[in-house]
Amino acid sequence: MPELPEVTTTVTGINKVARNLTIKDVWSDWPKIIKSHKFSAFKKEIVGEKILRAERRAKNVLIKLSGGKTLLIHMKMTGHIMYGKWRQAQRFNLLKAEVEPLKPGWKWLPEDCRDEHPLNDPYNRFLHLILFLSNGHQLALSDTRKFAKVELLNAKSILKHASLKALGPEPLDKKLTPKIFKTQLNKKSGWPIKQALMNQELIAGIGNIYSDEILWETGVHPLEKVRTISDTKMEAMLKSMKKILKKSIKLGGDSMSDYRNIHGERGGFQNIHNVYRKTGEPCLKKDGGTIRRIKVAGRSSHFCDKHQRSS
Repeated sequence: MPELPEVTTTVTGINKVARNLTIKDVWSDWPKIIKSHKFSAFKKEIVGEKILRAERRAKNVLIKLSGGKTLLIHMKMTGHIMYGKWRQAQRFNLLKAEVEPLKPGWKWLPEDCRDEHPLNDPYNRFLHLILFLSNGHQLALSDTRKFAKVELLNAKSILKHASLKALGPEPLDKKLTPKIFKTQLNKKSGWPIKQALMNQELIAGIGNIYSDEILWETGVHPLEKVRTISDTKMEAMLKSMKKILKKSIKLGGDSMSDYRNIHGERGGFQNIHNVYRKTGEPCLKKDGGTIRRIKVAGRSSHFCDKHQRSS
C-alpha cells in the first residue's frame, strides 16, 4: 500500500502537471470505485471544474477543485495515479465491416509506440478511472486489485469526513514533538509497537515498510509493548521516522511492489531497504544477526534477531 512518501510523491507530481487544468470528461470501467456518488452524478459534478492544487492527508490524495469540491483518492493496496496521453484500442468487426464503438474494459494504449512507454509496465495497465484534461492529457487511476476508493466531497467540511476526522498527527509536522509522539502511541499502550505505528488514528501515514525500517534503525522489537519503551527510545524513533520518510520522498517513494509515480515510473527507496523483505539475510549492522519475519496483528514484520531483541 502506498504510504506517506508515495502519496507525497504523487501529490507533488499532480501539482507539477495538472494545476489550473480543467476536467473535460470522465471515463470509468469500474463505477464502484466512486464511493460518494453514482457515476453519472459524479461525472456531472466534476466535468468543467478546474484543478486548483493537490494536497496529502495521511495516505489520502486530496485534489482541490474550483467549484468548492475536493476529490479524495485513497490508493489502498495496489493503486496509483498516472498522467499521460492514451487511446483505447479499437476492434474491427469483420461481420459488419466496421470499427466497433469504444467500450468500457477495452485496452488503453499509448499515443506513441515507444518500447519503454509506461503502459508496457504491467502495473500501469489497469486504468479504471480517467479524467480528461483541457491540455489533451489524462489523469488516471490504475489499480490492479480494484481496492482504491474515490469520493467527491464538500471542501469546507472535508476535515469532518469519516475518512479524515479521526486521523492522528502527521509524522513530518514540526508540531509533532517527542512528548506528543509518546502521548499518541500510549493511547494504545498495551499494543505491540509495530501495530501502534501503523494505526492511522495514532500517527498518520505509516505502514508496513516504514514501520519496519524505523524499528530496525532504533533497535526496537516489533512486538515490544508501547508502555515498556523508554523515553529515549521514543525520541529516537521519532527522529528516525522523520529521517527515513524524508529520504524516501527524495527517492520518489518505494516501488518494491506496484507503486509508480504519475509518469508510471518506479521510486528508489526499495533499493536501500535495511530490513523490509530481507528475510534470511544477514543484518546490515553486522552484529551477527539475521533478518526474521513474523506476523504482528496480521501484518508481516521484519526485524533483526540480534539488536532488536524483545525485553
